[in-house]
Amino acid sequence: MKRIALLFLVLISLTGCTTGAKDGTSDFDIFAEERPEKIHDDIASGSFRQVNISGNAKSIVIRSSSSENFEFYNGDLNLAHTYTVLCDESGETLDIEITMENPDEDNDILGSVLIDIPKKEFEKVEIAGDFKQVSLYTINSEVLIHANDSLVNLDLEADCLEHNITLDGSVSNAFRMVSVYFDNSPDNISMDLNVIQNGTINDPQDILKENGLESGSGKPIISINSAKEINIYSKE
Repeated sequence: MKRIALLFLVLISLTGCTTGAKDGTSDFDIFAEERPEKIHDDIASGSFRQVNISGNAKSIVIRSSSSENFEFYNGDLNLAHTYTVLCDESGETLDIEITMENPDEDNDILGSVLIDIPKKEFEKVEIAGDFKQVSLYTINSEVLIHANDSLVNLDLEADCLEHNITLDGSVSNAFRMVSVYFDNSPDNISMDLNVIQNGTINDPQDILKENGLESGSGKPIISINSAKEINIYSKE
């Protein structure tokens, strides 16, 4: 219980993805309203089928937009951190690069770059680069996340999850820690979990066993390949 409470506080301070107002508004929505600093012009969803996200920002949040546009916000509480957003549109592919000035000068992760994905179905949203932390809400697309010693938080609405999420790591480049938070106890999802040698899977609520998520036949599939630590929680 202490571990859950600690992680809860860490996620509030780092990504704000575990709590929200009574009307369903997340901490990031509130934060964006209070400090609506956009760091790039909106991009219409257009005919894009694939979205590639890369860069070197310390922390990013991928969430669903309330509009038909890609939106980019600076949610970093450290005003000394500055970011550049580069977007390249090529046919049905949108490449997004989030770069941070002097990312190695300090280890502050007081907030995140917020990337809002339009509410439409994409064939794939691929996330790669040197992000130290990636937080992902449920979006209506296949998701592929590459490891670069990253900490990954998945904050998922079980009943709204219809597409696979794949975390693609390797023994030499494993995910540092992956935390999966379901809004309720899921019964429509399978999980394929793989930790490196001496890695751990923490499931204090017995979600995998009680809901038959591990090696189940349900779809979609959350596949985590090569992680040092995996944590599974339900907020219910």
